[in-house]
Amino acid sequence: MTTCVTVPVRLLQMCNNVKETRQLHTQFVVSGLIKRKINTTRLIESYSACGEINEALSLFEKIRFPDVYAYNMIIRCLMLVNRQHESLLLYNKLLEETLTPDNHTYTYVLKACSQLKALSEGKQLHARIIKDGIKPDTYIHSSMIKMYANSGDTGSSERVLSQFPDENVSANNSMITSYMNLGEIQFARQLFDKMSTRDSATWSVMITGYTRNGMHENALAVFQEMVACKIPMNESSLVSALSACGRSGALDQGRWIHGYINRTWGEISVNLGTSIVDMYAGCGCIDFAYEVFKNMSSKDVVAYGVIISGFAKHGLAHKCFQLFDEMVDNGIQPNGVIFVAILTACSHGGFVELGQSYFNQMTSLYDIRPSVHHYGCMVDLLGRAGRLDEAEEVIATMVEEPNVVIWGALLAACRIHKDFKCGELAFKQIVALEPWSGERYKLASHVFADTEEEQEQKQERVHKLRKQLLDRNLETRRGSSLIEVEGQVHEFVASDIDHGMYQDIYGLFQG
Repeated sequence: MTTCVTVPVRLLQMCNNVKETRQLHTQFVVSGLIKRKINTTRLIESYSACGEINEALSLFEKIRFPDVYAYNMIIRCLMLVNRQHESLLLYNKLLEETLTPDNHTYTYVLKACSQLKALSEGKQLHARIIKDGIKPDTYIHSSMIKMYANSGDTGSSERVLSQFPDENVSANNSMITSYMNLGEIQFARQLFDKMSTRDSATWSVMITGYTRNGMHENALAVFQEMVACKIPMNESSLVSALSACGRSGALDQGRWIHGYINRTWGEISVNLGTSIVDMYAGCGCIDFAYEVFKNMSSKDVVAYGVIISGFAKHGLAHKCFQLFDEMVDNGIQPNGVIFVAILTACSHGGFVELGQSYFNQMTSLYDIRPSVHHYGCMVDLLGRAGRLDEAEEVIATMVEEPNVVIWGALLAACRIHKDFKCGELAFKQIVALEPWSGERYKLASHVFADTEEEQEQKQERVHKLRKQLLDRNLETRRGSSLIEVEGQVHEFVASDIDHGMYQDIYGLFQG
């Protein structure tokens, strides 16, 4: 009896893809092993791992009296495909069947509440957890901290954390993550500094948090401290550090991390390999990025998206088209991100008809609904080519309301082609949507300065716009660039004299 149950379970654990799972499923049906609840539940788990939610749900519905384990598997399965609301409904059904939730149930359902920002439902779960007598020293309470913080109730998160009898690293990590997600960087740092014990995840959440908040130098400083303290690095810390290198142009640091991975890591995952590609592309080394990409043992749609975006930013449109065809030939379906990269490449390369063809393929071949980003690319593509009437037609066909990105792309095109009438229309829309954007007023002043109006009328318009900038105290960004010298990243801003060696730098150019 034990052998009949154990062998199928072990075979399912060895399945690597949905084809193998379906083959075993067929064998279970033919042999009658499907009647054993444990086998059906393990099949649900295997289908879940393959992302086959409909197969998993169909099996679950055939179980006459599902136990808590079966409920946990299907709730987790729904979470993996972002169907959190359905997972909450299944939790309610579990309670209706008078089953008792276990720690896994609470952890999964709290995660669903967190992602849905379902504070009321989360509080009901909290009350039941207290009623069940579960003490605050488990993964449940770490999930509860994230749920409260993600729902905007940091006070409750802090109260849950304070109930732990001793310092709990997992709970502290959850609180740091929550602070970082809310942009409360100083509280995250204070808690990090106060911790007497830190694990690899603690360092990882700090590096990831700084990176996501655009504080790349801070992220790399923490990473360097982690290396100095000889803390074992996990994949998350390496991925975030590589991202920080790519965004800040810290090529030497990125190369060191790449070398470290090659020296100490075993098989490099798709996620980690993609991060290395992204780092090199972000630092301007597109040839290195492509070499790493070619040598990856397996590639997914995200990896293709990163390398295609890299080539698009470097103006190598034909390489983007080649990689797109290669991806499709390899059986990988393009997603919305891929099409943003492809349309960007078309825009920068001036391939208008090809861009229109790719845009049409999104819906006709791949059933992808165009987002605001795709429409923005099309407006930019047509605008750069001087086809402003067609760009306006694209905006008119949008299902969603055009945002400032769409109108900003049109306004920028109006400046290139000196179309004052269309520029005035775009500017009015922008002011209505984003009245406090100094960048938009600045761009509009350039558009009107380039018009063919009488000099006096033109100066009056430009003066009025620049006066609005000053009167409303609107800020504008100045152009900046990053360069790494001897391992240190330097940022230079247009007309800035804050750099310590600015006199020597200007002197070199003037000499």
